Amino acid sequence: MRMRAAGAALAAALSLVLAGCSDVEDAAKDAAGDAACSVARQAMDEAATQAEQAVGDLGADPAAAKRELTALRDALKTLEGRVDGESGGKVTQARKALDRLVTQADVARAGTPVDQQAVDDAQSDLDSAVEDFRDVC
Repeated sequence: MRMRAAGAALAAALSLVLAGCSDVEDAAKDAAGDAACSVARQAMDEAATQAEQAVGDLGADPAAAKRELTALRDALKTLEGRVDGESGGKVTQARKALDRLVTQADVARAGTPVDQQAVDDAQSDLDSAVEDFRDVC
């Protein structure tokens, strides 16, 4: 009789543990998602800050500005493949804005005056994408 009671107690304990596994799994997934968002948010914030600095260098050192903007664009391109859903869409918007800034850096490097309106629009789009990303992720 004692064996049956011990067996029943063990079975009850196992069912509680197994039932709790899904809660633990969900918590682990949420924590991993939060960590990924934190890293992605930091990358997006840095891209916006560094892009602003690079754009400031367009007139003085367009080659350096192009290198910096290209590196930022490529970093976001890598991030695009790792973030999905609405967050991924915001990363894509930011990357596309950086594409346009790289184009203007090419123009400056060639000695042609940049289209300041295109630069301003791209920076505005980048800032909006980063801000929207913060709201989503």
